Amino acid sequence: MKFVCLFISTMLWMSPGWAGWPEVPSPRNSKVEQIGEEVRLNGIPMRMQRVLSTDKPADIIQFYRSALGPKHAEEKLPDGLLLAQGQGDYFVTVRVKVLGPSFTETLISVSDARGAQNAANRPLGFPIPAETQVLSDMESTDSGKISRQLVLVNSHSIDVNVNFITRTLQARGYKPQPGETQNLETGRVLMFGGANREARLVVVRKDGASNVVLTTVLMP
Repeated sequence: MKFVCLFISTMLWMSPGWAGWPEVPSPRNSKVEQIGEEVRLNGIPMRMQRVLSTDKPADIIQFYRSALGPKHAEEKLPDGLLLAQGQGDYFVTVRVKVLGPSFTETLISVSDARGAQNAANRPLGFPIPAETQVLSDMESTDSGKISRQLVLVNSHSIDVNVNFITRTLQARGYKPQPGETQNLETGRVLMFGGANREARLVVVRKDGASNVVLTTVLMP
């Protein structure tokens, strides 16, 4: 709920006229890693990068505060700080995570606010069990490799989830790899293969709910 309020408040600061995707600068002597060439979170187009730095966390936080300017929102996190800002048709978030006295990891995401309108009622395109809530849907393309991760939750048993999703995957050319199945104390991990494709299914049962994480990869 806090983040929703944060999103709304920063969107009020957006000004029209921005052309193209905004870029957030990186501190000197930092290592920048792009996360996928094309990324979509819950159907919303995004650009993401990971920045590693050996500067002091306080200096990194001050760097990004200056980079975004005075009109941005902040929210303290247990292990760092989240900064957010609307820029034209885009929404920028900077999450600084403190890993040590002189080591930080910063995750920067720029999302297309226009794409959010189109994604609101889009079909999932992947059958899931009835009465299942989609917590997250992340898609990325990198050098022709298409990855997707669905995070779901429902009240069905482990077997119901495993059987339903296994049938869905098999209909799409994925083959179970029985030798790589792991039976956990409270769940199960299954691997799938196939022609230029692979998948990993994790189902964990806790407090009367099943948490499901499905990762699929299509390779060129």
